[in-house]
Amino acid sequence: MNIESLYAPTDIDPSTIVGRHSVIGYPKEERLRTEQRNPGSASNGRPVSIRANCLIGNHAIIHEGVQVGDDCVIEDRVRIGYDSTIGDGTRIVYGAYICDRVTIGASATVAGFICDGTTIGDRSTVMGELVHEYTRPHEGWWDVDEEPPVIEADTVIGYGAHVIGGVHIGPHSYIAAGAVVTKDVPPEHIVTDVNNHTPTIQWTGRRLQSLIRHWQARPSAQTR
Repeated sequence: MNIESLYAPTDIDPSTIVGRHSVIGYPKEERLRTEQRNPGSASNGRPVSIRANCLIGNHAIIHEGVQVGDDCVIEDRVRIGYDSTIGDGTRIVYGAYICDRVTIGASATVAGFICDGTTIGDRSTVMGELVHEYTRPHEGWWDVDEEPPVIEADTVIGYGAHVIGGVHIGPHSYIAAGAVVTKDVPPEHIVTDVNNHTPTIQWTGRRLQSLIRHWQARPSAQTR
């Protein structure tokens, strides 16, 4: 079966550069299965839009329905799932695996594994893993739609950190490398170890002080 006929239409600004062996508009599983069962019956794919001055690396895979804003960088071997949205000036790096229906704001930096339906706010950095709880593995793969994490603006998820389940991480928060988060994090908190929350105003460590001062100099995220 030649699946190229199922690829979604693309609208790529002429100023954008696309590397070698990248795939844009790849069809989602539902349409592939429909075509497999009944050739010629699959619906048209949702179009892909990649706006001006983007850089798409080599071997990237961008599925149908993805919207990429201006001035984005999508590095080599990144995967972006269907109906995801990438805001202006955002970088997707280190071969990130972005699942389906993910929303990423502007000027963010994202690596690691990002589960279906996750929201990542503007100017946030995510270097860890954002995953579902996966508490009902005995049910069918498509029968369970678990709540995804929500990461608000100006938040950092450190390398190797794990955010698990439908938790809400407030703005101006920092999840340390290797930390585990299974509970909501209020705005302006630092998380270490397993759900160990410290308000930024009480943080006495030498590291992060310049970041905290930077946050304090901006309008409070709690009043936006």
